[in-house]
Amino acid sequence: MPPRTRASEPAEQQGASPSNTAPANYIDTQILRTGIDSLYLSYAGELRSGMEPQLEARKALAQAPDALDQKEATILLSNQSFAVLGKGRGPFPFVLANNWYQIGVFRAQARKLPLAHVQIGSEVLTCAGLDATTDALRQVVEELAGNPCEPSISRVDLCVDFLTDSDLEAIPRDHWITRSTSRAQYYDGGQFSGYVFGQGGPVSCRIYDKTLELKKSNKYYLHTMWQAGGWNEEAKVWRIEFQLRNTVLREFHIRTLDDLKANMNSLWDYCTGKWLKLCVPSSSNVNQSRWPLDPRWHTLSQATFADGARDELCRVASHTAPSDHRLFVHGLGAITSFMAREGLDKIDDALPRYLEAAHAFHRRQSQYTGKTLNTYVREKVQQKRTRFSARTFDEFDPATGELKEDI
Repeated sequence: MPPRTRASEPAEQQGASPSNTAPANYIDTQILRTGIDSLYLSYAGELRSGMEPQLEARKALAQAPDALDQKEATILLSNQSFAVLGKGRGPFPFVLANNWYQIGVFRAQARKLPLAHVQIGSEVLTCAGLDATTDALRQVVEELAGNPCEPSISRVDLCVDFLTDSDLEAIPRDHWITRSTSRAQYYDGGQFSGYVFGQGGPVSCRIYDKTLELKKSNKYYLHTMWQAGGWNEEAKVWRIEFQLRNTVLREFHIRTLDDLKANMNSLWDYCTGKWLKLCVPSSSNVNQSRWPLDPRWHTLSQATFADGARDELCRVASHTAPSDHRLFVHGLGAITSFMAREGLDKIDDALPRYLEAAHAFHRRQSQYTGKTLNTYVREKVQQKRTRFSARTFDEFDPATGELKEDI
């Protein structure tokens, strides 16, 4: 492996270099893929003339009680459709969202604040790559501003998905060497789901069961990525993910996308060699910083990150309509329950009877709701069309039992 330069470490964070004496071909841990899970960008500038009234009008539509009015709460920017949400978030009066981006937008008169703060979705980053994703975003922001805008990086989450035969739960506490003042183990239904180090700090790390998380997030596009790395579709996949916020990125002089692409490997070296390590205690050396790396950690620390280029892009829909898996696996719950209740075995026989029963139920309820089945379904369809244009990127984190942060 060719040598790589490391990001300059802040003076107060200097420490001894870890020992890399573990064999590079240690097979207990296998890396499936590396990448950027989340990226937050900030754009300086001002809204172009006439844009703020458009956003105000669509925000008002999003707040309307009528689903048909809510459906119109969208705006087209650089050939991408965005839902304008009915509520702002934090300091952002306007929030624009689709399956690729969530954009918090300031008002035109907020001259001391940035024009926009953007969270990029993990799916488009994973499937399309950093360059294609940020190039498309640049065109969207330029349409908001009416002129070119260059982003600065507010936060980046680097991740590595891996396989291991080890029982990660059984790792002794003192084998973890970290600069974090906090660490915790988490469980989901009694099953070990992962570790969190430094939660809420400028640097934090999650190590968690990604296959468990997929059961809740339905990110099945990752299966293809894992298979390319050698996954057999049965083994448990773990993820190690480092979150680096603005303050620490500035210390490493990483402000622009070019800075990030040039230093992703160096950031990973710092995270896995200085900030957090899994070591093998040595009775001959009381200095923990000089303990040799655990072979599993040695493998993870050697992960490499591309500069964002992809030889071939895979398409990622910007809308948030549910996947076929969501519709035709999870979506069959109501009909299969109906079949079990009615003693039916064939779905072709069950569907007409289900529809007939649904019409009868809504006719009985119409004296209270004023809605037939057709009316009820039409309203739900309109509401979901609006919702499928919007996404807030809130994601369940099985390691903490909480939602991942939003902008």
